[in-house]
Amino acid sequence: MGLSIVNYTRSGDFESEWGVLSDKYIYPIDENFANHHDLMAAYFSSKEDFLARQHRDPVSVDAVEFNSPISQNIQLFCQGLNYADHREESGASEYTDEENLIFMKASSSICAPNADIMRPQGCELLDYEIELALVLKQAVPAPIEIASDDLPNYVAGLVLSNDVSARDFMFGAPMMQWFRGKSHRTFCPMGPVLYLMDKEDFKYLDELELTLKWNGVVKQSAGTEQLIHKPAQILSEISSYAAMRAGDCLLTGTPGGVLAGANLQVGLAIILNFTNDERRQKKFTKAQLARTRFLEPGDVLELSIRSRDGAIDLGSQRNTIAQA
Repeated sequence: MGLSIVNYTRSGDFESEWGVLSDKYIYPIDENFANHHDLMAAYFSSKEDFLARQHRDPVSVDAVEFNSPISQNIQLFCQGLNYADHREESGASEYTDEENLIFMKASSSICAPNADIMRPQGCELLDYEIELALVLKQAVPAPIEIASDDLPNYVAGLVLSNDVSARDFMFGAPMMQWFRGKSHRTFCPMGPVLYLMDKEDFKYLDELELTLKWNGVVKQSAGTEQLIHKPAQILSEISSYAAMRAGDCLLTGTPGGVLAGANLQVGLAIILNFTNDERRQKKFTKAQLARTRFLEPGDVLELSIRSRDGAIDLGSQRNTIAQA
């Protein structure tokens, strides 16, 4: 099996550390890696040397605060509409499996797994999206066809992530650009675990369970076997037009159960105001709020991803919504 890596800060300290998580204890690593790609390079070049750097004296998880194990100096590629139930609730059920939605998210949105999520000023439609993130093992500078059997050469690890979204900003921007609505600071809690995969772990890519609770109520629950576009296919497609680097992340899509949805009023708000950004945002927001309420300050999100047999556990996130 692979290794569960965490980045953390001890209570009363300011320096972050890397460690190996096992049960309720962290075994510190005797090297201060600058970022997760340096740590991955050391691990995959010599696992024996890497494991020899662990301290024998563990630290309790209760004595630390977890940081994101993913550094901000990366590219965040995102897969959209990759679960059938999410396509349907988004009004995109007519999409075929050949149609593939890829977008980018600013890496400055990455934050600690238990950090407060800041609702921006003027945002009324703040939404959640639990997602499994893949971490690239090596650079992919040119187009390539990656087969499923080749994934261990290109994917280093797995991370729990939340693709937080300001829906009103997404659909109120010129030509309905998603980048602004996806990229605010704190809009991508990641971690706590960076699970570095061994070859035998790849069988679990279709056996992971995603769960998100909003104020204690389960809102999203799905298995990764439901992914429409599989990781090898997505990475191959991205490589056809964009260069990827070691350490970059791919968020593989969210299942159904998000707050935003489609109905006649939502559709008309977009179509009838396509060339008027301000009016489109106003009408779109009104139509969405008529359907349901969205995330508000004081709300609590709880997220987890783990395999059904418990062999892989990416940990849990708990985030409170706060007003920026």
